[in-house]
Amino acid sequence: MNKHLLTLLAILSILTGILAGCTTPPMQPGGAMNDMGAMATAAPLPEPEPGKLTIVDVRARPAPLAGGTGAVYFTVLNGLDTDVQLVSASSPAANVVETHETVAENGVMKMVPLPDGYTVPAGEALELKPGGKHIMLIDVLKPLAPGDELSLTVNFDNGEVMELTVPVLDMQMNMQMPNQAGAMEGHDMQPTADAEHEHADTAEHGAMDHSHMMLAPEIKEAIMALPILDVHAIDEALNEGGALDAAAALATLDALQEQVDSTTWPVELEEMIGQVKTKTEALRSALEANDMATAGPLAMELHELLHELEAHAGE
Repeated sequence: MNKHLLTLLAILSILTGILAGCTTPPMQPGGAMNDMGAMATAAPLPEPEPGKLTIVDVRARPAPLAGGTGAVYFTVLNGLDTDVQLVSASSPAANVVETHETVAENGVMKMVPLPDGYTVPAGEALELKPGGKHIMLIDVLKPLAPGDELSLTVNFDNGEVMELTVPVLDMQMNMQMPNQAGAMEGHDMQPTADAEHEHADTAEHGAMDHSHMMLAPEIKEAIMALPILDVHAIDEALNEGGALDAAAALATLDALQEQVDSTTWPVELEEMIGQVKTKTEALRSALEANDMATAGPLAMELHELLHELEAHAGE
């Protein structure tokens, strides 16, 4: 009996060891998410070439309306032994070219001009990208479509001037809602065919001639007070791969809706204001539902409508 009992105990011990080896250890809180976050880390910027100041990775976002805005992005590599300042830029593609940055201020996305430009530390790189620093094209002379090119002159405080040929690219949408980074993995962010068709209709509407519209000074002031640059920041983040604080975006849309609702608009603007309200409400709903495929085209259309209003205010 003792011999059989010892044999049985030995078999049980072996089985216990096998089962223990097959058991999955408990997942540490945030472990998988931390791994995904590490995998999603942006690629490091290129190293500056010693003794040289260079610009790489040049591209521009589309600008579907003449008189609207666009943006140029690139990376400055400073291989010099002193800091340099990018002080200004100019382009024949737009009447005004400014150095800008998108920031979150009191929970609201803001696009602010930086008239002094950007400092590029010695031996380091400065990246201009969606949702951050960028060259702003204001009042573009004609629409800029993917496949087009534009010329840009960049000036530095050390006297260096760089002439760039900038390709216009159709940038991919990429937005992460707070606490939902994992849910965004592999999400198809391209707009649907219906959305693209709707956007084309909006761009065509924006190009229509409304040059004879005469607006009262108080209406022009109301238009210029709308958060147009802030909506531009939302459009940029949704459609060009920039980071967007969803709470700040919702606050911006609420502020826009409140300003539009609190103004008595003239009859000639009723149709356009109605579209602004509809797009604002739809964009807000899409962001709350984390429906990025819908939110991207809506942000672009709302941005274009507001720029059309802005054009009327300047008449």
